Amino acid sequence: MMLRSVRRTAAVAALNGLLALAGWPVVSHSADTLRPEVARPLNDAQNLYRARNYRGALSKVSLAAAVPGKTAYETRVIGEMQGAAAIAAGDTGVAAGAYEALLSSGALDGASTQQYSAALAGIYFQQKNYAAAIRTAQRYQKAGGTDPQMRELLLQSYFLSGDCGNVVAALKPGIDAALKGGRAPVESQLQMLAQCAQKTKDDSAHADALAALVAYYPKPAYQEQLFNTVRGKPGYFASLDLDIYRLRRATGTLTTAEQYMEMTQLALVAGIPAEAKQVIDQGFASGVLGHDAQAGREKRLQALVIRRLQGQSDPNNLPVDPVDGALNLVFAGQVQQGIGAGAAAVGKDAAHQDAARLRLGEAYYYAGQKAHAAQVFGTVKGADGSADLARLWALVADRRSE
Repeated sequence: MMLRSVRRTAAVAALNGLLALAGWPVVSHSADTLRPEVARPLNDAQNLYRARNYRGALSKVSLAAAVPGKTAYETRVIGEMQGAAAIAAGDTGVAAGAYEALLSSGALDGASTQQYSAALAGIYFQQKNYAAAIRTAQRYQKAGGTDPQMRELLLQSYFLSGDCGNVVAALKPGIDAALKGGRAPVESQLQMLAQCAQKTKDDSAHADALAALVAYYPKPAYQEQLFNTVRGKPGYFASLDLDIYRLRRATGTLTTAEQYMEMTQLALVAGIPAEAKQVIDQGFASGVLGHDAQAGREKRLQALVIRRLQGQSDPNNLPVDPVDGALNLVFAGQVQQGIGAGAAAVGKDAAHQDAARLRLGEAYYYAGQKAHAAQVFGTVKGADGSADLARLWALVADRRSE
C-alpha cells in the first residue's frame, strides 16, 4: 500500500543512525588506547573509507579484527568501523553482525545503544526482516529513543509483518487525540489503522478511521468505500441518500453532472427546494452543468426548482417531513426559525428519530453553528446508517480549518 514511502522512511532512519558512526571513534579515557597492531590497519581503513574505497576499508578492518587478545575498547572500535564500512560497501549482512555484537557487548551507554539500534533496525527493515526490525526498534525505545522516524519504522514493520493487533494498539490513541482536537491525522496512519482494524474485526476503529479519511482526505476511493459500507447495512434507511450527497458537497467532492442532478432531485422530493436551488446553481456556476448534450434537461430541472421555490406545489402531493421543512427554512436564510422548527420536530418521528437528529445536526451545520452541530451528531445512534453518517458529519464539523 505505502511501500515506497516506507522504504524512504527506513532509509532516512538508517542514515541518521549511521552518520555518527562513519568517523574515527573518540577516545574518552586515558586507558582507551589502541595497540599499534590494531591501530595501523584501522588507520588504513579510515583513509580508504575517506577515499570511498569501502571494500578496501572493510578488508583492513578485518585485519584488525584478526589480531588476538583484543581489549574491550579495541573490539568496540573495530565493530564501529566494520559496521560503517560494511554499510557503505552495501554489505548489510556484515553490518548487521557488527552492530548486533556491539549491542550484545553490554558496554554501551544509553545514547550509544540508541545510535546502534537505530542503524540496525534500518538495516533489518531494508532486508525485509521485519521481526528483527521490530525487536531492534523496541530496544531503541527501551533505551530512551524518541525519534519519530524510528516510531514510524516500528509501525511499518508491524504492518508489513501482519501484526495488525499492535498496529491498532499503537496508532489508535494518537489518532483519537488528533480527532478530538480537530486536527488531521497522518493519512498513511489512517490507512494502516483502517486496514488493520478491519482485519482484527475492530468495527468501531475501522469505522472511525474510514470516516476520518473521508473527512480530512476526501478522495473518491475512500468515499465510495465508506458510503457503500453504509448503504450495505441491513435496514439502511433509503432517504439517507440525500444526507450522503450533503456530505459529498460539504467535503468538496460533489463533482459530476449525475451527482448534481440526483442531489437536486432528491432535495425536491424531500420538500427542500431552497437546498435544491443551491445545489443546481452550484452545478451551473462550477461549469459541471449546462454545456453538453444534457444541458437542456439540466436547465429544465433548474426551472422546475425555481417554480417550486415560487410556490408551485408537488403534483404528487407528498407530505414534507417536519425536519426537512426546517432544513428548507435554514437553506432559505430563515436560520433561527428553521433551527427552532427542527429542534421541535425531533422526537415526533418515532420510526426515524435518529435520521431526524442527523438532519437537525445538519441544520446547525448549515446555520454556521458547527460546535452545536457536532454535539447533536454525537446523539445519533441508529443502526440504519444514520450513526455512521453522523460520525462523519461530526468530524467535518470539528475540522479546525473551517
